[in-house]
Amino acid sequence: MILPTTKTAGFSLAFGISAFKTAVTTAAETCTSIGSITCVQTESPPTIDASISDWAGVEVFETPLTGALTSKMYTPGNVKIQCVYDADNIYFLYQIPGKYMFDATDNHKCAALGTMFQKGEEAEMYNMGNCPLSDAVNCEAVPEGCAPWAVDILHWELKTTERATTYLPNEGSGDDPIANKDDEFAVGPWCRVDDNFGASSGNEWTGAHDFMTDVTDAPVEDGTEGHYVFEISRPLTTPGIETDVQLKPGTELGCAVAFWDPYETDEGWTDLGHVVTGCSKDWIALRLVDENGNATPVFDEEETDTAASDVSAADDTKPVGNEGDAIQAQSTSASTSTVAGAAAFTIFFAAAVANCVLF
Repeated sequence: MILPTTKTAGFSLAFGISAFKTAVTTAAETCTSIGSITCVQTESPPTIDASISDWAGVEVFETPLTGALTSKMYTPGNVKIQCVYDADNIYFLYQIPGKYMFDATDNHKCAALGTMFQKGEEAEMYNMGNCPLSDAVNCEAVPEGCAPWAVDILHWELKTTERATTYLPNEGSGDDPIANKDDEFAVGPWCRVDDNFGASSGNEWTGAHDFMTDVTDAPVEDGTEGHYVFEISRPLTTPGIETDVQLKPGTELGCAVAFWDPYETDEGWTDLGHVVTGCSKDWIALRLVDENGNATPVFDEEETDTAASDVSAADDTKPVGNEGDAIQAQSTSASTSTVAGAAAFTIFFAAAVANCVLF
């Protein structure tokens, strides 16, 4: 039995809950998402310092952001995404337009970022993996059989951080006590936990953030217009195979990005008010192309059909916790062998999740 630590902080990632599927469908009718992002190999990886100068020449992928539940377009503009990898690590640069705000006492009055990857072959961007066996569970009991719906998550709140400062990984827990850029794992909206279980738990992410003004040399202060810069990286492979996707050149997997805008309300962002890529419902394929420019999907259609058949035959008399508020998030894909290994530990227990949040 595995005993992770349940997240209790207000921040979390999610892509909508079933009650809002009509709104998400509307978003799909008015939003056009890019289908894929190409991540190329480099011999000169960027320094994680939130400077964009060492990303010159790397292809920029631009895509809309829409409300995870409301279908509304994020009017300040599209997110720009760049990605490279080297022999050891993968690197991302996100640029998100908006107005600057920062409050060292309140995360909701600072911008916040989420990144999610598909770990299991059935995992959906919508509903943080959306395991059908976890609909009535609040993380006190994650049903056996949810491993194919697992997602791998990074989410980052900023109140304890400074601009243009590099924040490093930490061992032993997915929680980041310094910068609050937490490494997490989920199988559905009622179950999001730190990477605190399995053979080798830890937080492998490095990150830095900044804000660039639209006017050269303009002071960065509350209300300044420009764009947020998030630069992050993690190893391609990690010791935490139970909770982290294991990335390999020449493969393709689902990813997504979420953003919380501190100007959403007078009190800052709300848990449910964030915006996401994929027109609120679809993965974007992250293609780690090899030296020939090729990338093969980690999960093919035949594997997906097999997983769906397995879960339909599963015992539906699973333990159910108290009804809780929804929490949702972003994810990454792992190899088939990793997912098969994950099936052995999909039952675990944790304290009930208190807050309703969506990626």
